[in-house]
Amino acid sequence: MTRQLQYSEADMTMVLPGTWASFSLADDPENEAKLVGDLVKRQVGTNDRLARVRRDAREQLKGVLSGARRAGAFRVGLSLEILPGVPFPAAMILRMIDWPIAAQPEQTLGERLTAAYPRVAHLDLACGPVARRGEFRDVAVGSEATTDLKLEYWVARPDGEKLVHIDVDLPTAADRELYTELVDAIVDSIRWFPAPGTAEQPAPTSPDAS
Repeated sequence: MTRQLQYSEADMTMVLPGTWASFSLADDPENEAKLVGDLVKRQVGTNDRLARVRRDAREQLKGVLSGARRAGAFRVGLSLEILPGVPFPAAMILRMIDWPIAAQPEQTLGERLTAAYPRVAHLDLACGPVARRGEFRDVAVGSEATTDLKLEYWVARPDGEKLVHIDVDLPTAADRELYTELVDAIVDSIRWFPAPGTAEQPAPTSPDAS
């Protein structure tokens, strides 16, 4: 099951698996607090014995949203089912950033992106040219240790004015390639709002939520 979400802050839509939640950082504090509370109850449960777990989960989620807001993000996505026993194991933070280099005459978006980020992977996706960097880190989750996959994407907007930067942190367990492919598919589902007088882009293929 998937959902196509509209992000007016970046003039785009994105398809997220049904096991992901999405937070707009434009929400007022009162509404955001209610959304956080409702999501924590859904993820952790309402049993009295889980009160401390709910409190810790609320603080974790508030910390993620607060950090993303300080970084200038406009949207946070949260995976709800990647790591059993951890309420919010993976986060996807989206923000608009400026190009690090100026455009050159007759330079395509793909060429400009390659020049801006020469030491990363470059993907030619349906949403346009994308740069991707990935790294693995060992992190502690309670008393357990797991491998954390950090992915960064730079997605060129069709107008060439800005980049959408997508920062993803997720525990990879044993199948790193599977999770990279999942996030690639989510990024590839991006579609841009059409400019006046232009044809709409074709609907994206839904990423596999499994």
